[in-house]
Amino acid sequence: MLDTVAGLPVHVLVIHAVVVLTPLAALAAAAYALVPRWRSALTWPTLSLAVVSALSAVVAASSGEALEGRLRALGLQDPALETHTQAGDLARTVIAVFAVVVVLAVLWLLPSRSGRVPRLPVVDSPAVALAVRVVLVLVSLAELWFVVRAGHTGAQVAWSDVVQQSQGLPHGGE
Repeated sequence: MLDTVAGLPVHVLVIHAVVVLTPLAALAAAAYALVPRWRSALTWPTLSLAVVSALSAVVAASSGEALEGRLRALGLQDPALETHTQAGDLARTVIAVFAVVVVLAVLWLLPSRSGRVPRLPVVDSPAVALAVRVVLVLVSLAELWFVVRAGHTGAQVAWSDVVQQSQGLPHGGE
């Protein structure tokens, strides 16, 4: 996997895609589940966001491992780094599960008359449709939670020393 690009760690660059695309994917998926009349319009954006966010999460985790190796080689033994690594790995897994659930939910819930996406052969049951919508909303919420947690722990690794060292110093603009 890529380690650096233009002299910067790939991880620092690609996490922005995860942080932006994942919440958008979660919002699109929740809207897809909760607002039936929007499903046709949200089908391809929801599928695209889910898949691209999953791919970016895989790249972020892989490049994060490379960055972690660099930090460990420099002697960094910060427990916050281990916490972030675990949170990032879990976020990657949850985002991948989310993408699979989105694909299956779209194939289940999309009205068959649209003809734009093939439907899975399932029992046409309101109870099944409700269960699929509930699961889609729940994995959307889970995805948001784990991305926020991974991002927060990563920010702690990157910025906690700066904040601590700048305590009591005058801040720009104050």
